[in-house]
Amino acid sequence: MATRPKTRQRAKGELANEIAQAIHVRAYRPGEWLRQIDLEEAFQATRFDVRTALDELAVRKAIEHVPNRGYRVAELDRATDRAIRDTRIILENAAARLVIGKMDDEAIARLDALAHEFSQAVQSGTRVQQSEINRAFHSLIYAHCDNPVLVETIWSLRDRSRGSAVTVWASHQALLASDADHHAMVAAIRAGDGERLAELTSHHIIKDLAEVGAS
Repeated sequence: MATRPKTRQRAKGELANEIAQAIHVRAYRPGEWLRQIDLEEAFQATRFDVRTALDELAVRKAIEHVPNRGYRVAELDRATDRAIRDTRIILENAAARLVIGKMDDEAIARLDALAHEFSQAVQSGTRVQQSEINRAFHSLIYAHCDNPVLVETIWSLRDRSRGSAVTVWASHQALLASDADHHAMVAAIRAGDGERLAELTSHHIIKDLAEVGAS
């Protein structure tokens, strides 16, 4: 009789992020039902932890809970994708304009350092490293818009549009384009040019979602 793998301890929300990442890289396909016992084995987790993670992912709208049936990976239709994109552009453009003048030299230097870290990760980093640096870069920008509700809403929509807090680029060309955008964003912030930053943000979102849709 096979021995079941031991469960392992995780920080709060970590299992939900691991399942979300698996969904994002298509280990679980849109519309696929998620069996708790399979997740327990795949992620070496307890039944309680799996259920807690599924509930969290349902709140994030990465999966959906169907009463008396269970949980399945969410399916976003094209209309919803477009609605999320358009809403992100409105909100993130507003946040971009709010940021101007609120990042001091030290914060801009940190942002520039993250842009260069991302450039290095593009060349030799893992997908997880690229995603983590990318998230840190955008988090630092939005942290300076002085509107935590706006920031929370932005990240909720960003994660919903890809089903995960992890960004995976569809091609190396898309990764290079994001890299160039980051450096241009730093330059716009340093120049105090809110309109240019908003323009870059819109371009970044449209290109990002177009690549996701093509993957």
